[in-house]
Amino acid sequence: MFSSNSRLSLEMQKKIKSLQVFLFDSPSYLQLALFRIILCGTLFYIALWRQINISQFGVDSLIPRDLALSVYADFYRPGFEWFFWPDSWASSLHIFLILLLGFATLGLTNRFFLLLAWVIQQGLIHRNSAFLYGADTIGNLFLFYLAWTECCEAFSLRKSTTMKSQVNTFSRDLSSVFFRLAQIQICIIYAYTGFEKLKGGSWWDGTALWTVLANPQFTAYDMKFLSHIPWIFPVLTFLTIIFEVYFPAMVLNPRFKKYWLIAGIFFHLMIGLLLGLMTFSLVMLSTYVLFLSAEDLQAFRLKIKQRILIS
Repeated sequence: MFSSNSRLSLEMQKKIKSLQVFLFDSPSYLQLALFRIILCGTLFYIALWRQINISQFGVDSLIPRDLALSVYADFYRPGFEWFFWPDSWASSLHIFLILLLGFATLGLTNRFFLLLAWVIQQGLIHRNSAFLYGADTIGNLFLFYLAWTECCEAFSLRKSTTMKSQVNTFSRDLSSVFFRLAQIQICIIYAYTGFEKLKGGSWWDGTALWTVLANPQFTAYDMKFLSHIPWIFPVLTFLTIIFEVYFPAMVLNPRFKKYWLIAGIFFHLMIGLLLGLMTFSLVMLSTYVLFLSAEDLQAFRLKIKQRILIS
């Protein structure tokens, strides 16, 4: 009896230690920096183009301020407005957001300013969600997680003020927790979208991708020639569902992680090129850095340095 209790106690200790490692084991600065550059760089690019039509978030918007949240379905409607500033401030505040995202891409920022960028972006999303796309919503979601991490300690134009051995313990643990939350979030997004697809009849009969690729309103190119290869649509349709539904399990499995991430890169690049959604694809691909090991990133960094020196 005593021996059985001891084994149970040891197993429990192992599980607790494993959970602690998962939540608090520090990610590499290189991981967080690459995540920051790709994510904030993409959001910076989106914001630059959005400035051309910033009137749609101000006084002259087609959607009046008091009806802004009515665009949302009841289930998704926010509980309160994040756009606490007057509509007349929209253009100036958006220019400030562009500067914040530009500085973040270069690593010239900190947690406070990243959270401030997130608040402004969230306010713009609520002010006129009908004018925005998935890249804005998903990108801002991951900007929130990024804001709590030590993402400016590498690939930054400012000189790092903290070495890993000198970093505040609370700051390091906070960074680790939000790093893990970002990993969990992307897994939830993939699994949720995969299971949602199973509700649609076109995903069961294999015609879902054909209805998209054959519609000139969706695609950037004329893809009707693929009608001569009819088997390709059910194959790609079912592979899409398998990829999304099993993404969480596969990226957490060391044996399959590499193959699933490579498939994801191909998947999103095709979406970006064929459907003209490259910014959305870049936002999603930025999260893949979170699943790479520090050793892989260091090896990649050395290869880039060697190529630069050779050239």
